Amino acid sequence: MTFPYEPFPSNPYFSCEPDRLRIVDKAQFSKVVMGKADPWLTLSVGETNVMHSRPVRVKSHQDMSIEIECELGSLRLNMESESARKVDTEGREWVYRGGLEEANEGMGWMPVS
Repeated sequence: MTFPYEPFPSNPYFSCEPDRLRIVDKAQFSKVVMGKADPWLTLSVGETNVMHSRPVRVKSHQDMSIEIECELGSLRLNMESESARKVDTEGREWVYRGGLEEANEGMGWMPVS
């Protein structure tokens, strides 16, 4: 995973793929497609990763908050606090045990009381 410590792209492009979600700065899009630059952020799908199931679509994006519809619920990323919360298909809310810099390291989820 890459999580650069620079400002969130002012004009992001979200790519929902079966095995990952990529956030690309549109100003760097052609370089990323040609393999000359990395996406701003790549979240790999894994049950204990932040991207807990296949991303379907980005439902909303405002400032530093992104809500993603996933195959098994929804995911909210807070880029400012580098944290993630999910709501599963049964309506239970969970918080990721690590920060976004550890999003692909399988830190797991803890239920919110």
